[in-house]
Amino acid sequence: MSKTLEKDIEKVLESGVALLVYDIPYPPSSIKRSEISGWYTWYDWATNKLRMLGYPLQYSVVIVSESDLGKVRDAIRVIEEKRRYLRNNGIDIPKPNIKIIRFSPKTKEDGRILYHLLREWMYHTLKTFIESIEEQIKQGKEQTSIERKVRKFMKKIRSQDFLNIILRDKEIRSLMLQMEILTS
Repeated sequence: MSKTLEKDIEKVLESGVALLVYDIPYPPSSIKRSEISGWYTWYDWATNKLRMLGYPLQYSVVIVSESDLGKVRDAIRVIEEKRRYLRNNGIDIPKPNIKIIRFSPKTKEDGRILYHLLREWMYHTLKTFIESIEEQIKQGKEQTSIERKVRKFMKKIRSQDFLNIILRDKEIRSLMLQMEILTS
């Protein structure tokens, strides 16, 4: 890693990051799906909304920039409003458990490890998506549909990338370019 890149990453990480840890209640299997379809829709929407706020580390853990905590709180508020709306319409959804834990890496080495963890997540996410797109092209899927999917995915990845890994990492940039080439 170059010295400039290290300094840039240190600045971002020193300005603060946070873990967004959430537990969104999943609809019970004992109730017919048709009776609580709104719950399923809300669940998918809420988990997607939270995952889009930063780098998803595990299924219900996302690393976000401390400067984006306003967006995180807005997302939590909107999720709660929609849950209340569904409750008022007869779907009794328990309150989600969403926590924000602010932290900063203790040493430069901790910062590097965190950066590499997030970079690896991005690398594998892009690689998996490219493989999926290549498979769809081989199967003869409609080009317009594939292009739309790629544009949507690239927009999503860019919005999650508060460390600007896409700009800083040659291998990641190469994968992004590969996606664009696949659909041209």
